Amino acid sequence: MNEQRRLTATLDQDLASMAGLVQRINEQMNTAPAVSPAASPAVESAEQPRMHGPRVEVAPDAGMVRTGSSRSQQEHLDDLIRRYTARTAASKQLAQRHRRRLADSRAIVGYRRSTKEMLYPVAARRAEGARIEDIDGNSYTDITMGFGVLLFGHEPAFVREAVREHLSRGIRLGPRGVETGQAADLLCELTGMDRVAFANSGTEANAAAIRLARAATGRDRIVTFQGAYHGHADQVLGRQAGKEGTVPVSRGIPGSAVAELTVLEYGSESALHAIEQDAERIAAVIVEPVQSRHPSLRPAEFVRRLRELTARHGIVLMFDEMLTGFRPALRGAQDLYGVTPDLATYGKLLGGGFPIGAVAGRADIMDGVDGGYWSYGDDSGPTADTTFFGGTYLQHPVSMTAAHAVLTHLKEHSPRLQERLNARTTELATGLNAFFENEDFPLRMGWFGSQFRFEHRADMELLYPHLMLRGVHVWEWRNFFLSTAHTDSDIEHVADAVRGSLTDLREAGFFRTATTTARRSGHDRPAPATAPRPAPGATATDAVAAG
Repeated sequence: MNEQRRLTATLDQDLASMAGLVQRINEQMNTAPAVSPAASPAVESAEQPRMHGPRVEVAPDAGMVRTGSSRSQQEHLDDLIRRYTARTAASKQLAQRHRRRLADSRAIVGYRRSTKEMLYPVAARRAEGARIEDIDGNSYTDITMGFGVLLFGHEPAFVREAVREHLSRGIRLGPRGVETGQAADLLCELTGMDRVAFANSGTEANAAAIRLARAATGRDRIVTFQGAYHGHADQVLGRQAGKEGTVPVSRGIPGSAVAELTVLEYGSESALHAIEQDAERIAAVIVEPVQSRHPSLRPAEFVRRLRELTARHGIVLMFDEMLTGFRPALRGAQDLYGVTPDLATYGKLLGGGFPIGAVAGRADIMDGVDGGYWSYGDDSGPTADTTFFGGTYLQHPVSMTAAHAVLTHLKEHSPRLQERLNARTTELATGLNAFFENEDFPLRMGWFGSQFRFEHRADMELLYPHLMLRGVHVWEWRNFFLSTAHTDSDIEHVADAVRGSLTDLREAGFFRTATTTARRSGHDRPAPATAPRPAPGATATDAVAAG
């Protein structure tokens, strides 16, 4: 108990230090009202706190507008809040009405006193394709896209019809549905994996994969990397704390839960060395191949060396392909790196909007679910030792029906589907990055395949309510996606909204006016070196995200 209190105190101290750093940065941002605080050299060069996992705290007094900000900035914020809350009044009323009883982690992401009046998710009334309509009647081009689930847009016809046909004959929970085996066959065919087991979510799939790896190797230690996210199971919610080793990312997670977790720097030589040194204790190394928070970080050579290292020591290499699975290419990030992991986990788009997770991989590891293959009519039977895996809603018939429809669609339309969507995302990113550079705005768009995010060199919190006011739906964690349902006009609408929002902020005094040199040279500069190819291939740039 004393050890747990000490670790908790250390974590609190670290978080307090990070909050203090944010406060000092924002104080520097507001020392010269005539110059954009977000564009000041002190802010752009400041080292940002390095966070791991889902717990990110922002100092309540932080923000683009605070004590000492210019009058034009404060007036702009006041007007922004007035317009935003008037436009989405019903959503705000809904959030307030249910706050006392509905415990909702999304409700406090990015909480700042200066913008708390705009801190609520819009509630949707309908959605179709790339569009949603909120309960106030506002229409949006959606780039949240179900947090990466909706590769084909809201309510794709082929999923809707498959589910409707299934439900016309009852849910049929309990008996085995024919779609389950069909979906398993398709997933293994498309990914090249031997066997697959289905779960209800990405968190559940990752937890099952870790258990299978430990069962197969007889070892306990798990390695993850800073900046990755593998769900909300206790065993992966740790971060490095210097000499303290791995500590929980928040209260409520016991130190014992992360006692067998090592968190290393993704893409670093030191990470390979640490794995080599501790190899005999490591059951699995878990990789989010392209981290959702750092889409420009794609250390191809590192991953290939990691594959050789883990194979040599009998360590299970596991790819968490929740977001990268099927989206940039049929085999996800495995195509990018030219690496086949021992296990891979999937979810998100696989269910077409219905809850799902999947663990796929080598037969000898997956046999830990059911003992392995056997046949009727002979003396064969399960031969492998098994670990625990089960749950009421595993292989839910509606989710399996949707997954079968999704996998069938992917088989019929890949790779053209991904190549076209990747190319359109690249066009959006390179166009906006040229605008950012030409106009000297402190951000760039990082992307991989058809997922992207805006990487800031300064606090850009007010950009996002501006985008909402201009009819672009964004969410708190700021990972965005294009879908096959987005039209050329939808994509141009997004680009126009970004340009217009930044221009409005500059006119309010938040960013210095672009220099003549920046404007002139911006037209002649090539696309950023970290730009991904329209379709991920065998090579990739080892790049670090700016934000």
